[in-house]
Amino acid sequence: MEDIERFEVDGVTVRIVQDPEPMNPRKEFDHMGTMYCWHRRYELGDEHSLEVREGQEFATQILKTGGIVLPLFLMDHSGITMRTSSALFRACDSAGWDWGQVGFIFVEAKKIREEYSVKRITKKTREKAEKCLEAEVEEYDNYLTGNVYGYVIEDPDGNHLDSCWGFFEDIKYVKEEATIKAKSALVCKLQKMKEEGNG
Repeated sequence: MEDIERFEVDGVTVRIVQDPEPMNPRKEFDHMGTMYCWHRRYELGDEHSLEVREGQEFATQILKTGGIVLPLFLMDHSGITMRTSSALFRACDSAGWDWGQVGFIFVEAKKIREEYSVKRITKKTREKAEKCLEAEVEEYDNYLTGNVYGYVIEDPDGNHLDSCWGFFEDIKYVKEEATIKAKSALVCKLQKMKEEGNG
């Protein structure tokens, strides 16, 4: 497992690495939104049984009843990446890269009201809900592109002290968490050695 970054904390080695088996956030985490996707080669988003045409009709109905629907675009070039906007992908048209709309992410009006404890969906509430859906797509994109990290903490002899995986946040956050754990891992090891020595 190749290190993305390696540093020392009070004599303890911290290795920041890519998570080799990240959890699929659409299967393992709870979300406000639901992703319906159709692709001939990839299984994407949440499970559903709708055909493309049925899905389009469903999306139209969600909009009519006050819900939110955002398109999902996928680019397939040395891996896949997903966005709610096609702007970035359109810039790649001249390179001949394969991209297009693969589905949508949505939330029904009833769920928006429940999530934000409101009776009426105001413009501000709608904006919050849209940002939440966009964050869910960003999280899923991190999963698709392999931008999920973990850390491994080792003592000066290379022995494993602690590790944690599944960070969808940026590297800076992972480093902060690992630094805190490295300090406590060393204390725990010294305490254990002391207890074993006294046993």
